[in-house]
Amino acid sequence: MNFELFTWSLRRILIFFSDTGGGHRAAANALRDAFYFAFPGQFEITFVDGFKECAPFPFNHIPDTYFPLTAYAPWLWGALFHSSNSRVSLPLSASFDDFILRRGCARAIRQHRPDLVISVHPLINRAACNALKDLNPDAPFVTVVTDLFDAHGLWFSAAADVVIVPTQGAYERGIRWKFPREKMRVIGQPISLKFATSDSPNAVHESQSELRARLNLRQDLFTILLVGGGEGMGPLRAIARAIDHANFPIQLAIIAGRNAKLLKQLQKLPWRVPVNLQGFVSNMPDWMRASDLVITKAGPGTIMETLAAGKPMILSGYLRGQEEGNVKFVEEEGVGVLRSTPHAIVTQLRAWFDGERSQLTQMQGNAKRAARPNAAVEIAREIVKLL
Repeated sequence: MNFELFTWSLRRILIFFSDTGGGHRAAANALRDAFYFAFPGQFEITFVDGFKECAPFPFNHIPDTYFPLTAYAPWLWGALFHSSNSRVSLPLSASFDDFILRRGCARAIRQHRPDLVISVHPLINRAACNALKDLNPDAPFVTVVTDLFDAHGLWFSAAADVVIVPTQGAYERGIRWKFPREKMRVIGQPISLKFATSDSPNAVHESQSELRARLNLRQDLFTILLVGGGEGMGPLRAIARAIDHANFPIQLAIIAGRNAKLLKQLQKLPWRVPVNLQGFVSNMPDWMRASDLVITKAGPGTIMETLAAGKPMILSGYLRGQEEGNVKFVEEEGVGVLRSTPHAIVTQLRAWFDGERSQLTQMQGNAKRAARPNAAVEIAREIVKLL
């Protein structure tokens, strides 16, 4: 085979994302893996961080401000979200994003010459779409929405050929923003193929007991998985200590993510219950399937991963703005509850352990019904129809 001819014949897909939180990159990774799995040898996938690579100074440093802003001034983040999400302010927000990003997006498009462009970030959406339509009007542009319910209007501000949304609630948001119904598809949130139940080579088929044995977890104890996303955000330490002091017959698995400081703090603490401490892990499906309950903040990716694992959840908090709707989604689907303080979490656990365990069983069944573990592959197959 002529390798040069083979490489040239690959169709190119450019995915715009940004590292404002881990969810956008995770969605991009899931889509890339889904294309490679469903259409082997047919596509070349390239990522572009729309802010770091396309925005002028100082806006190229926006990803660096996300973690400190959301961790130390979440009220400000919520204010920015809501103030930019009205019928009066949205056109101004969209025009500003287009102004600072379109030239850089056009540069990336000229460099990579894609046959199709995907955006998984609301702030980059319009500029990337406009740049593509200026340079190659015939190339399709697709928006993949990663907010479960209260999707910001910027998701629907681009003249995309197709907008893929994760839930019916997000679809209704699109209608509210007057995006054409016929261009929207309710498919799900793209999550790792390791959660897939299809014939994906990454799908996990081990039993819970096999997973626990491999992960060094006890077989005989109710297992609570405590996570804070890839960055280990939220009051994980306080929640873990409160559960530890409650004298429940449980074991804890705590994923501190990239928060090395938190991991060191947890490692130095005396524990009453068995505890398995981890930093950043690449096998989250294993930990979720090995557990009985997941406690997490209301990030959309972790929520959908928890559902894909078939587990009930306690939401320990949410980021004002786009994660408020995620709480509504979880509660309306009957797959979990919001308990925003360590005391409230312990109170809920005690109620379940003291006689309301059937509620957990019902939530587990609801989680399995609400799950869309194969969404990434289904999205890839829908997108390919445009080519």
